[in-house]
Amino acid sequence: MRIFQERQAQRDDEHNRQMRMLLERQTERDQKLDAMLSNITSTLDNLTEQNMARRTQTMQLHNTGWLQGPPAFSIDDTSPSLRGKSRSKHSTGSFLQIKSTPSKAQVKAAAKKDAYYRQLFGDNEQLFKKRPLHSILGTLSEEVREKWMHYSNTNEDRRLLEQVVSQYRQRICELAASEGEINVGSEPYYQRNTGALFDAIRVVLEDNGVQPLLAWHDTHDSPLRNDRKPDGTLIELANASDSKDWRWVAAVVEIKDDKASENNKVARGQILEDFLDMARDQPRKNMLGLGITKHGKVTAYVSTCDSIDYAIVGKLPALDTNVSGEEYAMVRFIAVLLRYLDPRHSYVVSQTSGIFNDINLVELVPPPKQIVNMLSGSFREFRLKIADDKAFSGRRYYIHGMRTWLYHAQIYYATEAGKVERGDDVILKLQWHASDAREGDIHKKANSLSVPHIPQLVFAGDIEMEEHPGGWEVLVMHNAGASIKDHAIWSNFHNACVIVDAFAGFSHTLLAASAGDGSDFILHRDVSASNLLMHGKDHEPRVIDWGYGLVASAQNLNRTTGLPAIVGTAPYMSLRVLYGQFKRSVVDDLESLFLVLSYCLCKHYGKPDKDWYRRMWSGTLSTSNLLMERKDWLESLATYIAKMNLNSCPRELSELAVDMYMALFGSKEYSASDIINSEADPRCSYLTNAVWAEIFSKSLEIMELPHVKKLLRFAKDSERDSFAEVDMD
Repeated sequence: MRIFQERQAQRDDEHNRQMRMLLERQTERDQKLDAMLSNITSTLDNLTEQNMARRTQTMQLHNTGWLQGPPAFSIDDTSPSLRGKSRSKHSTGSFLQIKSTPSKAQVKAAAKKDAYYRQLFGDNEQLFKKRPLHSILGTLSEEVREKWMHYSNTNEDRRLLEQVVSQYRQRICELAASEGEINVGSEPYYQRNTGALFDAIRVVLEDNGVQPLLAWHDTHDSPLRNDRKPDGTLIELANASDSKDWRWVAAVVEIKDDKASENNKVARGQILEDFLDMARDQPRKNMLGLGITKHGKVTAYVSTCDSIDYAIVGKLPALDTNVSGEEYAMVRFIAVLLRYLDPRHSYVVSQTSGIFNDINLVELVPPPKQIVNMLSGSFREFRLKIADDKAFSGRRYYIHGMRTWLYHAQIYYATEAGKVERGDDVILKLQWHASDAREGDIHKKANSLSVPHIPQLVFAGDIEMEEHPGGWEVLVMHNAGASIKDHAIWSNFHNACVIVDAFAGFSHTLLAASAGDGSDFILHRDVSASNLLMHGKDHEPRVIDWGYGLVASAQNLNRTTGLPAIVGTAPYMSLRVLYGQFKRSVVDDLESLFLVLSYCLCKHYGKPDKDWYRRMWSGTLSTSNLLMERKDWLESLATYIAKMNLNSCPRELSELAVDMYMALFGSKEYSASDIINSEADPRCSYLTNAVWAEIFSKSLEIMELPHVKKLLRFAKDSERDSFAEVDMD
């Protein structure tokens, strides 16, 4: 008994010692965390104070000329300020990685200089993963991987490689004789040698009765159609005459001189930009790039949907020494590519004349995988005819995460009786999504809840693909019109009330989705200028792109659903989302709607400072810097108005923007800093359906607006005490 008690005492002592150590470690971590937060808060406060010191404190609303006629509100010292108190230490948003949908401008800058490419690489450096070369080749094609693994094992293969090296050296001697010597180790030196190697491999393969699948094209001095100039491309041999079209490009090559190492930031940034151009018009599963850098070292890069995998291949062969193992590896690698890599290996679906234009969706998405089919009657085939050979919209300029391509198309389907019928004009959407969530599920749910102004879903399902099971999704929906941001309706002042009516319709959609059916409700979470459309001559509002949507249970408001991160399009994210707060509500969607209206007013009627406009709306700022810019802008109603400089804006639209601002940020009880710092958004307690709908009611005094009336009727029928929030952690 005594022995047992002694052992028990020893165990207790050991347990207490371990607990003390854990407490000490936790205390140390908390102290470090507090210090980090203190430094961040101090830096943010200093930046805010510096910006505010530069502002004119005597700004008056009537001097802006923004409102035509009397101002809707007067400005006084009670206008909300966003100069914040320090962030609550309980908030974890400072360390949250926000998954933002970047805008087109983020990866399509006007001046493509070295600084731009370094920045592009720096923004995506975390995606680069070093892999074994055979693994990378397996991503391209299992046949290519197998041929690489076993190539040169036979005497015939070795003889071909020796012929290539001989032909390569002979070709360089001919070029040197006709064009003159080039400085060894310079970029032109490697440019010439690379072209000579590809030509030598092609000649040897053809002399031995093998027709290469790919052809080398020197694009260093011959730009492609968008004026980009990769140093070289591998294109489909059958379409070599159309060498300026990115759709025929199977691989890209970027070359640097001896000053550049294999992980050169500029070269990697250029390859990333090449990958974006390759997938401009048609989705690809992967893309291949080669980087040739210091001493002719060659690195292969393969872009997948969620990473940039790379491996060292070898070196360009020297001209005056015995061929090394690294140099033979390079020759072998290129020979395998030219001989076995299918030029169309990377496309998600098959193509005709450069891009797919006829798809049998029943073959692409097997019937058991179908999510919904709204067509009446049974059918054997369900085909889409693509109306144009280019995507008209989508997140095509996106290196990582959800990428989308949208096409205008027409439905044709064959009935069991063999009759072919033409269906409606539709939108085809192909996308890679970075989560287990399916846009088809969210869209189907919204249709089942009878949420207004959402295009009817016709077809949705996962594309069968062994490399990325379930990662590629295809959706077909009824036509939805043109994006609100570029719509011609802005060109006519007389359309102002119609635009107000459209924004009432957008509001109706978001509020109705968040109201749900008493069991479930939906938050959109990615309201942006590209996702709000107007359709037909009556300018019917449409809300699309529910891929980041969240279906939550009305009985369990803290249910964790969807992506485990804050998502959205950065320029339109609410302040709370930018700040990193986890809770999301329809108020965040309504704030995004307000930002879309503000962007459209700036774009079509404003004369803002160009640098400010670019920072706010281009998507190039980090979320932390964008938060600072946004806080400055929305500091008060006066600064909100002055920044946009909307002297020529129709009164109906300017008043709508002001009314939205006051509803979101005009509370005297809660400052914007309170809204940002609170764990729960206090606006959910007072910004009800009726309050938001009332914003649009004054427009009825001017003309009959059907969507405003519907919104007011919905608000009256579905009034409730507060909006629901959902935890995102």
